[in-house]
Amino acid sequence: MAVDVKNVMEIFVEMNLDKALDETPDVCRCDQCRADIKALILNKLKPMYVSTTKGEVMSKLHAFDTGKQVEFLCCFRDAVEKVKSNPYHDKAQ
Repeated sequence: MAVDVKNVMEIFVEMNLDKALDETPDVCRCDQCRADIKALILNKLKPMYVSTTKGEVMSKLHAFDTGKQVEFLCCFRDAVEKVKSNPYHDKAQ
């Protein structure tokens, strides 16, 4: 049986990204901008890799503490400002 390794922070960011975007109406929500914002956030957050289901659940619980929420929001704000000031999709058009 193969064991997968996952970065729980990816799940955490994905779970929180839509809510944060809903509270930021002036940011583009196209697939490219969403992916750029997510990548910038994940590059700032410390990864939390797990290799078991139990470990994944425990790490998820840890990831939802107030400190992680605040860290996510700070990284989100920075990422949004970078993407808004230099959107990739405008260059490709």
